[in-house]
Amino acid sequence: MSQATDRPGLELDPDAAQRKELSEAALQLLEHMLEGRDRAPMFVPTPPSQIDQMLRAPQEQGVCVADALARLQQAAQVGWSKLHGGDLAFIPSAGLYSGAIAALLASGLHVFTGSAFEAPALIALEESVLRWFAGIMGLPRTAEGVLLSGGSLANQTAIACARDSGRFDAARGVAYVGERAHHSLRKAIHLCGVPAAGVRSIPALAGARIDTGALRNQIEHDRAAGLRPWLVVGVAGSTDTGSIDDLQALSAIASDAGAWFHVDAAYGGMFMLTGRGAQRLRGIGAADSITVDAHKGLLLPYGVAALLVREPGALARAHSGAGAYMRDVPRSPGLPHYFERGPELTRPFRGLLVWLPLQLHGVARFREALDRSLDLAERAAGRLRSMAGIELLQDPELSITVFRATAGDAATQRLLEAINGSGQFRVSSTTLEGRTAIRLAFLHARTGQAELDRLLQIVAKAAGSPQTL
Repeated sequence: MSQATDRPGLELDPDAAQRKELSEAALQLLEHMLEGRDRAPMFVPTPPSQIDQMLRAPQEQGVCVADALARLQQAAQVGWSKLHGGDLAFIPSAGLYSGAIAALLASGLHVFTGSAFEAPALIALEESVLRWFAGIMGLPRTAEGVLLSGGSLANQTAIACARDSGRFDAARGVAYVGERAHHSLRKAIHLCGVPAAGVRSIPALAGARIDTGALRNQIEHDRAAGLRPWLVVGVAGSTDTGSIDDLQALSAIASDAGAWFHVDAAYGGMFMLTGRGAQRLRGIGAADSITVDAHKGLLLPYGVAALLVREPGALARAHSGAGAYMRDVPRSPGLPHYFERGPELTRPFRGLLVWLPLQLHGVARFREALDRSLDLAERAAGRLRSMAGIELLQDPELSITVFRATAGDAATQRLLEAINGSGQFRVSSTTLEGRTAIRLAFLHARTGQAELDRLLQIVAKAAGSPQTL
C-alpha cells in the first residue's frame, strides 16, 4: 500500500492516484476471497469479540484504507461461505464476478434511474432487460416490468397491482395462497392492508403442489357466502421442494373467479430458459404478474428481481405519484419512469447487473448452468433412491432434491448435522407432512459432479448405507 492510502482519513473527493489505489486494494481483497473459496471451510465460527468490534460506531477521524479493509476481510472470513461450491442450502447464489463488476460500475456511474429523462439510454438498457424477461415468460410485448431488490418486494408490488385492479373489495374480498407458498406472499398481502380474515390457506398435495380441487371448493364456498375472490397465487418452484403448482389449472380457476393470477417464480422462473423447465412451467405466460429473481437463476449478486405485469398501466395505477418539486420532470417518449412502476423513487441502476453479465457470457452459458443444476438434482435423486436407510420424498421437478432418514426425525437431524459438520457442505432442512426433511438445492455455479459425489459419500456413511458411487 502506498503512502497515499496509508494516510488515515480519505478525502471525500480523492484524486486520481487515491482512487486507483483504493480500487486496487478493494479488488485485491475480493480476489483473495475468491481465489481461496474452495479451499476455505464452509463455516468458520465468529468470536464474540469480533461482533463487538464490528458493532463499534465510526470514529471522528477516518482510518487508513489498509486498516479498514483488513477489518472487512476478517469479518468476511467467518460465518457460512456463499462462495463455496458446497453451498446447497436454502436457494444458493454464486454471485458472478461479472455481476460484481456490473454493481461497481452501476454505483460508480451514479445515475438516477427513478425517471427516464436524466439517462434515457441507460433506462433503455434496463428496459431491454425487462422485455427480455417478459419474452422468456411468454407474456405479450405490451407487458411492463420493474427491477426490485428481491422476491419479497416484487411480490408486494404485485399484490398492490392486484389490489388496485378493481377486483379487490375491502369488505368482501378473499385472496387464496397455498400453504407451502413462500412466507413473503402472506407478508405482502398484510402490508397491502388486507386483513388476515380475507386470506385463505389452501392445502398442498403430499406437501408440495397446491390442491386445485380444494381451491375450487373454497372459492365456491366463499362465493356462496357473498364473498369476492380477487387474488389467486401460484408457485413456480417452491423454496421447500422446488415443486411447481399446476399453473394452467390455476390460471383457469382465477379467470373463472374473476381474480388476479400472480405467479411467484422467484426461484424457478429462469428455468424457462431450458427445455425441461419450459415444459414443466407450462401456463406461466397466462399470469397477470410474475416474480422472478435474477440473483437466483442468473447467479447474480443479491439485490436484483424482476416483477413482470401483463396489463399495461397496472403498475402505474398502484404506484404513481408526484410531488410539487417534480413539475420539471419531463416524459421521455417510449421510456418509463420507474418510480411510477414500483415503491422506490431513488433506486440503484439494477439493469446493468443483468445486462452486463448477459452481454459478456451470452444466454447459452446461463442455460447450460441451469441444465446442469437440473441434472445434478436428478442424479442425486437416483442415487438417494437406491441408498439403504434413506427415503426420497419426491422426484425433483426443478433443482431441489428432498429426502430423509427412514429411521425418523432424530436420525434425519443427525444426518443433517453430519453433512454440515463435514466442513465441505452446507444444506438446510424443512418439514413436510410434519416430518423433518433435508433439502439439496443445486443452483451454485461452482457445484458440479465432484461435489455431488463427495456429498453422497457423506450421506451414505452417516446413514450406514453401502456407498453407491
